[in-house]
Amino acid sequence: MTSSRIEPSARNLPVQKRAREKYELILRETCALLEESGFVGLSTREIARRADCNIATIYRYFGGVNDIVKALGEPFFTGISELFDHMSARLAEGEPLESAFEFFIQSFTSELAQNQWALHAEAGILTDKELIAWNSQFLEKIEKRLTGVLAIAGIERSTAELELISFRLVRHWKTYMRTLVEYDNLDEAKWLQKDTVKTSLALVEAPLT
Repeated sequence: MTSSRIEPSARNLPVQKRAREKYELILRETCALLEESGFVGLSTREIARRADCNIATIYRYFGGVNDIVKALGEPFFTGISELFDHMSARLAEGEPLESAFEFFIQSFTSELAQNQWALHAEAGILTDKELIAWNSQFLEKIEKRLTGVLAIAGIERSTAELELISFRLVRHWKTYMRTLVEYDNLDEAKWLQKDTVKTSLALVEAPLT
């Protein structure tokens, strides 16, 4: 997964350099606000103030706060997909599923350490109907990718069963992600990383009843 503070979505990315810099600044200031005060502190007025622009500029590039969050989420999904690609390659070479999970959780946590806005955005998404619907679609895409990874791992289950396992794993990892918000230093959560790997394996092996 490419580590970076931000990789803007190209959906509304301006062509001109100055406009593009302003677009990226808006996204960076949104990330900073999320890290400082959480989702409740997010508003187009405050983002515009921090980015030194008027609110009309925000709406020129985005439809509002929700669209900014979605723009941040798109490259985040791309990063997770890259991790799944690496997991698939490792599993195809015969690496145990436990090692693949360790790689994923460690890499995912490292990315979150550099992009802690995602932790706060995740908590706020649950309070907005539009973002709840968007988040559901986001999770479905992740589950679909993960189902393919589990198939490569050679887990002897039907496709429907692998889809259910993926559903459970993604929800489990979301819980892990929410728990990380409680830590000022993610290095202190290494025990939680190890525990999440163990419980993830347990979910794969658990009865699907």
